[in-house]
Amino acid sequence: MVLRTEASIPEDIIDGILKSFKMDNPVSVDTLKVTTDCAPLRNNTQCTCRPGHIWSVAVCQSSPNCCKQQNCTFESIKTKPMCLPETRVTVIGKLNIAGKVYFESYSNPNSMEYKKLHDELLPQLKRVYSTLNSFDDIYITGFSRGSVNIAFEMNLNNISADDLASKTAELEKALNSTFSLDTEGVVEITVPEGPVKYDSIQTILCQTKEDMKPIKWVLERSDSKSFNVTTGTDATVISTSRKTTILLRQATEIWEGLYTCAFNPKSSNVTINHRASATLDIALLPQIDISSTPQFPDCYNKYNPNDRVFVRVQCEIKNTTENYTVTWNYTNTETKLNEQKDVTGNAIIYRIDTTVSCNSLQEPDVTCTFMNILSQEKNATVNIPVIYSNSKFCPAEGAWSNAKANFTAVLKCKNGVGKTQRQCSSDGVWEEEKSNCVNVDLHDILIDSQNLGIGLGSVETNSANIFSRLKFSTDNSESINTYANVNASVSILFTMNNAINASLTNYTLNKAQLQDALISSSNLLDSSLEKSWISKPDQANISMAERYLISVEGLVEQSDVENNTYQHTNIELNGCEPQPEKHCVNKVFNVTVIMRTSSIMVKTIGFKSLNHYLPKPQQTDADPNSIVVSTSIGQGSADISIDFQLIRERPRNHKIQCVYWDFTKSQWSDEGCKWSGPDNENHCECTHLSSFTTLMSKKPDNLPYMKEITYVGLGVSIVSLLSCLVIECIVWKSVVKSSVSYCRHTAHINICLCLLIADCSFLASAFPKNIPENWCQIFVVVKHLCYLSMFFWMLCLSIMVLQQMIFVFHQMSKKFCLGLCFFVGYCCPLLIVFITFITYNSGQKDYYYTRETCWLVYEGSLKGSIFAFILPVGTIVVVNVFCMLVVIIRLLRPSLEVNTKDEKEVAKGILKAVILLTPIFGGTWIFGFCVLIFDITTGPIAYLVNYAFTLLNAFQGLFILLTAYFGEKPIRVALLKYFNLKQVQSAVSQSSKLASTMKTK
Repeated sequence: MVLRTEASIPEDIIDGILKSFKMDNPVSVDTLKVTTDCAPLRNNTQCTCRPGHIWSVAVCQSSPNCCKQQNCTFESIKTKPMCLPETRVTVIGKLNIAGKVYFESYSNPNSMEYKKLHDELLPQLKRVYSTLNSFDDIYITGFSRGSVNIAFEMNLNNISADDLASKTAELEKALNSTFSLDTEGVVEITVPEGPVKYDSIQTILCQTKEDMKPIKWVLERSDSKSFNVTTGTDATVISTSRKTTILLRQATEIWEGLYTCAFNPKSSNVTINHRASATLDIALLPQIDISSTPQFPDCYNKYNPNDRVFVRVQCEIKNTTENYTVTWNYTNTETKLNEQKDVTGNAIIYRIDTTVSCNSLQEPDVTCTFMNILSQEKNATVNIPVIYSNSKFCPAEGAWSNAKANFTAVLKCKNGVGKTQRQCSSDGVWEEEKSNCVNVDLHDILIDSQNLGIGLGSVETNSANIFSRLKFSTDNSESINTYANVNASVSILFTMNNAINASLTNYTLNKAQLQDALISSSNLLDSSLEKSWISKPDQANISMAERYLISVEGLVEQSDVENNTYQHTNIELNGCEPQPEKHCVNKVFNVTVIMRTSSIMVKTIGFKSLNHYLPKPQQTDADPNSIVVSTSIGQGSADISIDFQLIRERPRNHKIQCVYWDFTKSQWSDEGCKWSGPDNENHCECTHLSSFTTLMSKKPDNLPYMKEITYVGLGVSIVSLLSCLVIECIVWKSVVKSSVSYCRHTAHINICLCLLIADCSFLASAFPKNIPENWCQIFVVVKHLCYLSMFFWMLCLSIMVLQQMIFVFHQMSKKFCLGLCFFVGYCCPLLIVFITFITYNSGQKDYYYTRETCWLVYEGSLKGSIFAFILPVGTIVVVNVFCMLVVIIRLLRPSLEVNTKDEKEVAKGILKAVILLTPIFGGTWIFGFCVLIFDITTGPIAYLVNYAFTLLNAFQGLFILLTAYFGEKPIRVALLKYFNLKQVQSAVSQSSKLASTMKTK
């Protein structure tokens, strides 16, 4: 309502006049404020807007010259000289009338249909909106398709957001239509006055006078790109009901542009965006790419030391409107010849031409410095390695020109983004190229993902597009088969995971986005890309494989999986929803995961090949032996059982570790995980969730002090065996008085001699790495032959004893006995060793013997050259044990026939027989077969068997000395006589049955 009065009338009187004013509808005066002062001037009227007020839209339209002035002279009173508060609110609106048919004539403002619809709608809009305080003007700007869309513009002053929403809701109901409004002027934005310093911390503020919902920030940059601003690594968005703030940690070129904030009213469902915009101006500093041409000035072929070589240095920056002051600094170069500046589509190149002297002893360098309007500086320096007459250098090769030794040559990528480097070694030899070229499409995706990471863009809007593009970019492995491309792809996944995780909206990937992410991740594990994962040392804080694992695990955790299975070439994902009193069972790549949990959802991922790329800093003695499996749950804790499918069969005595990836230490750890042992070798139990696999030891488990016991035992045995041979020389004439004793002692000598040579060979090859490979092979042949010969001579000895026990009165001739023993004792072992040697690739390494142990090869049950030793020895030991049993039975027979013998004496005789015969018959090697039966990883029983076998056989020479020599009365007597020692005891107790049987007849 507008009231014209004399200026002298008091405001309280005017208020009374308004309240007594009679109209059809009741009138209430909320506020009374004088906005315009007018006075007659001749035939015109001169009016002035009071402070804080501006001319109305109607005045600006009828008298454009007045709009920019505070005073205005009006020729006609037809124009209402009205001023309104300068807090002008502009409303751009659109309404859609349901069911209304659009005609082409609506596009022509002069058509009857246009005028009819215009005259029909405008009064209805004005009737409702004009009731708003400080209403100025409203007009329809046009019609468009979509049923019928009506665009209008309205000017208000100092309105209430709730009142605007209320009136719009009223119109929606009355017109059966849908409104969409954008306002300017309701929200106030505060941006730092620019330009502001580069890399500085800045705050941008939007606020309202009413409680509303802040919905978004939008940045429109000068490169025509538009982004939603969200919380990220460089920006933090903090919002309340009346205020929303952007905190920029680093004001750089990516944050310069027009900022727009938007609020929605809380009290209505009407679509109204209250906006405010302002520009952030930043004094920029460039990213400088400096280079010299040629990179290595060549003075090598210059005969005059005073010659100079031309060099061009250029500093390239992105094309920008920033007005930089560029300066150049030189060291050990000539004065610059000229300075140039070239502007291309995307870059500005600053160049200088200079020369370097061929007789200088110091390397020249050039520095370019850029200074912005706030006197901030940024510089870049290029060293110019000159190839002097005495310099070593790598000769030109292909696209690579001459390069000075100990320097790196650089070439720009032709079909990608980045540079290729090639080191020239100190010897002047080219090393392999290291390409840092990234495909253009991958680079663009990486930049977009990094924008999301720093806070430019929303994950809800951009995730689907990024994952879809990444899927197609990684689909062809040949196009990404470099370290740089694989690293860029992993960086995209890693950045997207961090961006989604940092999103304040708790965003969840849908099935389509998850599929695209999994396909991309599977493509990166393609076998053809194996070298691209490891071709260059990873320079990041964590390895590329670990970043990959973190990324995929994180994306899966933040996705909607449900009870679905996603099967791809190198990645498999399975989801399971636990049921009451039932376990969750997930299966990926034949690996079964059983989860006991009350969680909402269990997600299990299987990764092929990833186990080879994850670092193993502390597991150098173990290799991965299964795929990597990762399991996560929605909430709560769980116990997990995993049945792996082993990649390689576990060799005997090789331990398997159930491990998980410890992200805090960046290594595998077995804490909280337990292996089920050799009886269930592919089963693991863990008490926590993570990424799991199995590590199999490269070497068999070694028990403590086994080597020490072996070496000490062999040393003692060698001394003992030498003693046996010496004793045989001393007592030979005294004890060898018949063909039987001759054959028996001959067998003893050959057993001791074979065992002595074998033990010496064993000690000589105890450290395989310290002996030549051909000597390792020789020692294996010698040990194989001598140990077999020892057992065959033991066989001969046991047969002789058996023959004497059974055929007491039948004596074997010495000639026949010796002939048979030498044939069996040496010819049979030699034949076995020869056939084995020829059969296994003529004694080739890893076929006949292993370099790690200098012994025969074990490949599994009845597989490997080791069985050319085990089978003959096993047969002989069985025969010898049988012969020993016959001896024991013969010892028992007199006690059964005659009751004159005491049972204790019989027991002593049997015990003595066992003790005396076991070492010389090779009975201790029975424990060797037990070692083959019991896997050392089974625990205490296996430990006991291994220690027993090592102790008994390492000291076998000592046991032979004690039983076969010192245990024999005739030998003891002969030794006493030899050394002229007085026999202390004139008589001894009755000899054992074995001694009497073997007494010389």
